[in-house]
Amino acid sequence: MLAFLVLAAPAARANIYTQVLGVYETDASVPPCQFSSQQLENALKGIDTYGKQYFADFITAVQTALADRASGDCSPHSSATHPAAQSQGPVPPLKPGPLTAATGASLPAPMVLMAAVAAVLALLGAVAAVWWWRGWNPRWAARWRHAWGEAGYRTNGSAADFDDWLRSG
Repeated sequence: MLAFLVLAAPAARANIYTQVLGVYETDASVPPCQFSSQQLENALKGIDTYGKQYFADFITAVQTALADRASGDCSPHSSATHPAAQSQGPVPPLKPGPLTAATGASLPAPMVLMAAVAAVLALLGAVAAVWWWRGWNPRWAARWRHAWGEAGYRTNGSAADFDDWLRSG
């Protein structure tokens, strides 16, 4: 029985996390009176490292709901004690902003290097296309093709010789 409770606790915590997250994704806020304080605290415990790093707005919404519950906003007499709460209409949902703040950093060096390599390859491809289209065939290109063809022929011959040696042995 105790083992079942130990194993069921993380599953229940994960379940309440998904429920609170679902409400937050729908409304862009966490209503403080919809969940108990214990449920909100379990939802905070269910946030993994990735969530802590990239979803600070969700954490802030859950903490705000906890603070509102602690201040008594969910008590039966809370509307009588807060006349400002009665005068306000329904609160429009918040529009989520960017997850990270903009920085003044330049592009990372690997991205600049990849762009430079891509530009050089595109330029070489354009030059080769113009050469082919114009029908230019410099002498060195013909020699180069012949040398590579000869190298391929010899490599295939060596591989065939090796294959014969393996079969004979």
